[in-house]
Amino acid sequence: MPERYVNIDRQTPMLLPVDLRDWVAENDLARLIVEVVEQCDLGQAWTNERGSGSAQYPPGMMLSLLIYAYARGVFSSRRIEQLSYENLSVRYLCANTHPDHDTIAKFRRENGALFKGCFGQVLLLARELGLVRVGKLAVDGTRLAANANRHRFSTREQLEQEHARSESVVEELLQRAEAADQAEEGEADSEALPAQLADEQKRRQAIKEALERIKQREAKQQGEKEKLAQSGRQSQAKELRMNLTDPDCGILHRKGAGTVIGYNAQIGVDIQGVGLIVTNTVSANGCDAQLLDQVLEQLNPELGHVKEVVVDCGYESGRRAYELEKKQGTKVYYPPRPKPVDSGSKHWHNRGKRLVRHMRYLIKKRIDTAHGQWLQRRRQTVAEGTFGFIKQSLGFQRFSLRGLEKVQAEWQLVCLAFNLRKLA
Repeated sequence: MPERYVNIDRQTPMLLPVDLRDWVAENDLARLIVEVVEQCDLGQAWTNERGSGSAQYPPGMMLSLLIYAYARGVFSSRRIEQLSYENLSVRYLCANTHPDHDTIAKFRRENGALFKGCFGQVLLLARELGLVRVGKLAVDGTRLAANANRHRFSTREQLEQEHARSESVVEELLQRAEAADQAEEGEADSEALPAQLADEQKRRQAIKEALERIKQREAKQQGEKEKLAQSGRQSQAKELRMNLTDPDCGILHRKGAGTVIGYNAQIGVDIQGVGLIVTNTVSANGCDAQLLDQVLEQLNPELGHVKEVVVDCGYESGRRAYELEKKQGTKVYYPPRPKPVDSGSKHWHNRGKRLVRHMRYLIKKRIDTAHGQWLQRRRQTVAEGTFGFIKQSLGFQRFSLRGLEKVQAEWQLVCLAFNLRKLA
């Protein structure tokens, strides 16, 4: 019996519908994003207030484009620009316009406040629809790479040496430029000097800013050391090192995977609802236990009060668990480690050690209950599953922006894109 194939005829003209929107399904993610962004307050969007240059793309369209691209695992501004030509859903979002990659990159770089505001408004909308019930929260963190060179870390002493060397190079280039301007035969060389001088001055400025940052961190570290000494604890501070590419990133340890030059990205996921990210933050601090308060502080009070938070053993801290329960009424659940991390004699005085042991005992009893075991299983499914989707399915494992403030803005955008994809 002869094989039967579908007829593929590329010679006959293939016509598109009169309206491009007919090719975008009613349940397409792009349509949901457009509807949601139209409900958001875009007053915080960055715009060119001078009104100079060509007409600007509307903030709502640019925000929709970025959300859709991130929700589909496209993070490069050049690839996003390419989507506006190749992808029908993106053509619909952009109304058949094509913002270039510089415009896309600048909008992403300058609109952290807009991303944060839209993230919060989407959660309030989801709460009205009954999709968010903040009461039980799963918190987790992951290490994501920074947009930085891992070989450009320097100590304060090394930075001071580099700054001195750069000062002498700039001085030498200035003298050469002046001599070339005065010498008739120096015309050809004088054309190359300004660019070389500008590069060296830029490098000198970067080193100077890094030195200022490291001095500020040393002052903060010294204050923490004195505070610990007054409470009977010892400091384990290490020599500070600064990265010249991204001064805010840190050297973070990954469990069983060495170190990463990057940031500790934290999320809080609603356990009782559909699994939306309701709070998030980013830090160069690799200690999860020190970031739990920060994650909960970022939660919008309008969403409700967190009564229970479940984390893994990396967040173990009897002191913080005690403070959360007594001051905020939030119970903490985590599987205790074989040995508590903050009960050693060099860290805690006698009263502190008794407090840690007591909280450790209470939390162990709490996590061993049927409810505690259910929370642990939900945490593994909801929180760890969220990171699995972001890092593996979407492929987001490295930030595109530099500096803590801009990295935080990009993480808001990632979480916003995840939530809208979850709602689609």
